[in-house]
Amino acid sequence: METCTYDLDHSAVAATHYYRAYEGDRVNLCLDCANRFGYPQYLVEYPRPWRPEFGYLVTVLNGEPSGDELPEIYPMDGNAAEFWLDLLGCKEVDYLLADAAWEPYRPHYSEHGGVTYEAQRVTCLPVVQVTRSVIV
Repeated sequence: METCTYDLDHSAVAATHYYRAYEGDRVNLCLDCANRFGYPQYLVEYPRPWRPEFGYLVTVLNGEPSGDELPEIYPMDGNAAEFWLDLLGCKEVDYLLADAAWEPYRPHYSEHGGVTYEAQRVTCLPVVQVTRSVIV
């Protein structure tokens, strides 16, 4: 773990950013020092083990009381949500996802041919695409 070398009082605090000094030495900054640093264009953020991402919950309602529970709890990234809605026949995919991005945590609807498409943008842990393999 890198610690802050910018302020001697913060020597035990974990570094979140760094910059290269004149001789090429790396100067580490904690989050507080990075916020007070006068030249943010020189700062490089250390990669985090994870960071929140945006995902979309997509549900297709066809008038039946029971639905598929997996899309209601498993978020998809933007490309997968767009592909899935297009595959299911949603005619306003771009508008639906744009509305969901504009106002997250609220379901947005589109109707076509008696089917209602619902999309909701949420913040989640990094979205991992799962592929199924067939064991023969």
